[in-house]
Amino acid sequence: MDRPAPLILSVATPAYGQVAIDTSDGNRYRADLTPLSAVYCFPPNMKEWRKVSIDGYGLALVWSCRFEAHVDQVIGLATRVESVAPKAAHAV
Repeated sequence: MDRPAPLILSVATPAYGQVAIDTSDGNRYRADLTPLSAVYCFPPNMKEWRKVSIDGYGLALVWSCRFEAHVDQVIGLATRVESVAPKAAHAV
């Protein structure tokens, strides 16, 4: 790999086992993480699935049950990639 992994800027959980992340490379990756469901701490239901946050480095998603998915795993499991416009800065 000749460049660092992009940082996760935002995350959404549109359906159980599914995530959508916007990253610093200007892309939105939609991924199905159910291939990782054999991990014992995989969130068991939609209520737990929604309890996700971005780690302090922007490199992984972390669920309250301690399940984690690195940005490279999400990108590797992406079913759709789309370009997203940079978010405009708000004037103060």
